[in-house]
Amino acid sequence: MDDRRKVVLASRNRDKLRELSELMAGLPFEFVSALDYPGLPEVVEDGVTIRGNAVRKALVAAAWTGEIALADDTSLQVRELNGWPDIFAARFAGPGATYAGNAALLLDLMRDVPDGSRQARFATACAWVDPRPGSRDYRVETPAVGRWLHNPWARAVELLDPAEGAAYWALLGADRAEWEAYAASRGSDLANWGHDAARLREVAAAFLAAGPDGAAAAAPVGAVRLPEPSLWAAPSRTDPGRPPTVVSPSGLSREAPGRDRTEPLWLEISTEGRLQGLITRQPLGSGGFGYDPVFRPEGSDFSLAELEPRAKHQVSHRGRALARLKRAVRTAYGV
Repeated sequence: MDDRRKVVLASRNRDKLRELSELMAGLPFEFVSALDYPGLPEVVEDGVTIRGNAVRKALVAAAWTGEIALADDTSLQVRELNGWPDIFAARFAGPGATYAGNAALLLDLMRDVPDGSRQARFATACAWVDPRPGSRDYRVETPAVGRWLHNPWARAVELLDPAEGAAYWALLGADRAEWEAYAASRGSDLANWGHDAARLREVAAAFLAAGPDGAAAAAPVGAVRLPEPSLWAAPSRTDPGRPPTVVSPSGLSREAPGRDRTEPLWLEISTEGRLQGLITRQPLGSGGFGYDPVFRPEGSDFSLAELEPRAKHQVSHRGRALARLKRAVRTAYGV
């Protein structure tokens, strides 16, 4: 009988699921997919940081299943484009965006940018949330970040009108202020060595005008919307204090199968990995996914899509983030 604890990979992207499974291999856990839980709702990714979005996804998966959850989120920042597409990388080309569509828009915007000004950076944040950590301290070493979270099911707030959820969450945290600061930083266009400035302004304006509600509009029907996850943060395991407010994730059914299997405090471990490189002039290679064919790592002669999986994992942003997470998990669980 296999009594290993389960880890739910909080993604329905089969390419990402494959990479996550490969990169976390060797740990004494049973890795399963969000696809194995048909009722598990998707999450509105309306955070302004990749860590915030990764934790949102992991929290919902852990709350729904009662199992450890692992989620990630990735951004692509292009210097010439003032950091765009950033957190919007997955839907840069608009609703229903595809890998090819996103890459084509990026290359089109960069068509006339010279080789010396095509620098870009990938970043991936990973979040591990354990809703049943037991009584151990779970020491986490750098460069991972660890914190305790109050069980979001503990004192649930039920809104009479779910449509008022977004306004209610905005009153509880710094979501609106964070968004306004983010919009101000992304609304300018400080560099122009040849990118299509008019089209970039058009693309940027659509995302910035929609604000956090744009992510909700792009999410599937029934997707769960969370406030800033730090709302549940506990000062420590030994002195958890009392959080200012504890609310249940908006839209998450109280009939979730894992609701009664969770403990008062949850463990979160998060890491980040970055990769510097440049944007190519055309797609290169048939491996990988997303922007891999148009991103060449610094010092490499090949795009990420031209690298063999093992070589890619050793240098990629996701590979670095998950390698750090893997070390932290081994330290925390003593495995």
